[in-house]
Amino acid sequence: MSRVVCIGGAAVDRKYRGLATIRPGTSNPVVSERSFGGVARNVAENVARLGTQTSLASIVGNDDNGLALLEDLKRLGIDTRHVTLSGTQATAEYVAVLQPDGELAVGLANMAIFDEITPALLRRLEPELGSAWLFADCNLPSETLHELIGLARQRALMLALDAVSTPKVMRLPRDLGGVGLLFLNLDEARVYLDRPELPPEGAAEALLARGAEQVVLTLGSKGLVAADPSGIERIAALKAEIVDATGAGDALIAATLVAMLEDAPLAEAARLGAVAAALTVESPVSVRPDLSLALLESTLSLRADQTPARELP
Repeated sequence: MSRVVCIGGAAVDRKYRGLATIRPGTSNPVVSERSFGGVARNVAENVARLGTQTSLASIVGNDDNGLALLEDLKRLGIDTRHVTLSGTQATAEYVAVLQPDGELAVGLANMAIFDEITPALLRRLEPELGSAWLFADCNLPSETLHELIGLARQRALMLALDAVSTPKVMRLPRDLGGVGLLFLNLDEARVYLDRPELPPEGAAEALLARGAEQVVLTLGSKGLVAADPSGIERIAALKAEIVDATGAGDALIAATLVAMLEDAPLAEAARLGAVAAALTVESPVSVRPDLSLALLESTLSLRADQTPARELP
């Protein structure tokens, strides 16, 4: 049976939404909530909700937040055998300060615990990797990412990676051989390639030239670019009423991977991923609890006439 092993961040998310426009240097009235997040954890939950078996390899603190996070994963049916407890660090925490319209005003991250995800963790995972697709985020230390990419290259494993941020994308090696699918945004691509002038299609071509087999390059409200050796396709974003933008990229990744596991070509899979992203920004939580393949497919057919199939820069 198809399975996705997600390797990387698992965190507690705290969201503070401004009751008025967030202004720096002063006190801002907000409403707050706690949930569970982290790129790899969110991708794993989305994959599970889309009906595909998944497991998470990560690290959490031996604290109330970490234990609650583990219990939530088990409730969702996600295999947690490779989530370890740190004896020294607290569970990772991400704080999002949101404008009233849901756009991110400030993001704060305490992710020091992920430095403990060492190559030794990969070696413990190795026996069960042959039958699974791998997804990892760049919260992993550079040494661990390099070893994972080397392992995928040697064993011909399907490895998808998410850049996470402009600083963290620099943890990737210059040679992307072994990376089956790379998810990143245009800013991350330009920083990684050290070519700030590149247009989206040019950035995607350059990433393929570095060795990535397939690339999904996101462009926010302008949609995304899906690129593989057969060509480059621009896919427009679906119209969405933003409630909270947190988690949209994670939903896009999960839906794209699940569709590709069902043998969809990259562009078709990424189009379904764009639907998942649109549905997620319309939700007040980072992972929609009603997410399903049926919801994605029905939404795609309902909204297909709202957005042109292609949108040029």
